[in-house]
Amino acid sequence: MKAMTNYPDSLAAWVREHPRQEAIHSHGFRLNIGKWNTLVGHLPGTPLVGEDGSENIGLISRGGLFRLAEEAQKDDSGTAALGLFWNSLAWGTGSSHRNTPGRVRAVAADTTRSAHLLRDAARLAVNDPRAAFLLLKPGRTALKYWGPNFFTKFLYFAGGGDVDHPSLIVDARVLATLYAETEDRIFRPLSTSYPVSTYLAACELMQGWAGELSSPERSVGADEVERWAFSEGRGWRRRQPNA
Repeated sequence: MKAMTNYPDSLAAWVREHPRQEAIHSHGFRLNIGKWNTLVGHLPGTPLVGEDGSENIGLISRGGLFRLAEEAQKDDSGTAALGLFWNSLAWGTGSSHRNTPGRVRAVAADTTRSAHLLRDAARLAVNDPRAAFLLLKPGRTALKYWGPNFFTKFLYFAGGGDVDHPSLIVDARVLATLYAETEDRIFRPLSTSYPVSTYLAACELMQGWAGELSSPERSVGADEVERWAFSEGRGWRRRQPNA
């Protein structure tokens, strides 16, 4: 197994070429928000609104979702957490709606439970990624059709863009890159429904690389490592090892 310390050269080059504002806060795209609002209906936390105020075709970015985080933690009703949930789901899936109807039904089955679950997860994500993960995946996922590939996006956005936020996005493409760089079997992407041990190991590794890359002049966030890992993992299906 390769050493898990020392960041990859390609990561260092990527960080040098991408200022944090560009790589993280401005990372977004224009989305058919009207389609999302049609799918979600009038559930709590809706409608989705683009950063330009549009409910039709609008911009959605990491920076825009960060602005929803504080209220998602403070609102005891959980409605704001549901709002962050819908937005993070839209950001994560874009124009692909293969599992969206099922995810909407999972929330609609008990909106109060779903809202409180997400509120508590948003609060835990700030200091305790393990507890936040296990709240949403105590065994099976707490919300059907919403595994760690997607709910870790919600845990990440709950940090509001804090460079030291410990709960990161860990999806199949991120895991594929970490596995390719370390050859550590804990990152071997055999399934998108992975355990908490994989999540914590991935977060720890990305935080470690970010720390090594940081300097007094430039604090590198672990989410910048995640963004690099995601872009490097485009061929994750082809690189997926045999079970």
